[in-house]
Amino acid sequence: SSNLSAPLFGENSTRTVVMQRCLAFFTVLMAGTTMITACTVGTDNNPGLHVFMSLVLLVFTATTFMLAMWYEDGELLPKVLNILYVQAGAIISLSILLHVYFGLDHRKS
Repeated sequence: SSNLSAPLFGENSTRTVVMQRCLAFFTVLMAGTTMITACTVGTDNNPGLHVFMSLVLLVFTATTFMLAMWYEDGELLPKVLNILYVQAGAIISLSILLHVYFGLDHRKS
């Protein structure tokens, strides 16, 4: 039996699990590219600020995925799933914002 089809808190929809995996992948992709961009683009102007912002994003992403792992292990209530969705949206939004900032900061130089 596949791990993707295992019911979690009564959820047995494979579609829901696949959508959650896609959201997790996209969130990690956005956060990862933002951290790489922080270290490579526009670091001449504010290298400390770029590193700080990427570290904030890294900590936020790491804590979100720790919660997601605990949720999948059944250690958290099903209500936490909505919080995880909101946090994933916030991480994606923060990544977009930082990409815009790094792009504008790069154009100044």
